[in-house]
Amino acid sequence: MKFKKIIRLGGKVIFDELSNLIDYDIALISENLKEDLLQAAFPNEQILDIGWYPEFDKNGAFRISLIANRDWESPIYTDTAKTWSDLDKILDHTLHKVKQI
Repeated sequence: MKFKKIIRLGGKVIFDELSNLIDYDIALISENLKEDLLQAAFPNEQILDIGWYPEFDKNGAFRISLIANRDWESPIYTDTAKTWSDLDKILDHTLHKVKQI
């Protein structure tokens, strides 16, 4: 994952079960894909959250959300990805939004 970029933006990874899964085919690890995979905290009450929805479903997708002021009901930004490559792209896009806030 892009921990260096997260840290450069002032973030701190507070939960990570995603890094251990990255080298595997998503279809083969669906039993490990859950709603809570990665969380990073940024200054100004911002949280980056990555999970898999629906949990444990090989037909699901990663959901990445940027949360401000602990308002989980109204994220600043949310996107989804079905592949590792797409997750990497939307993570970049989301991290760019952290800089703008």
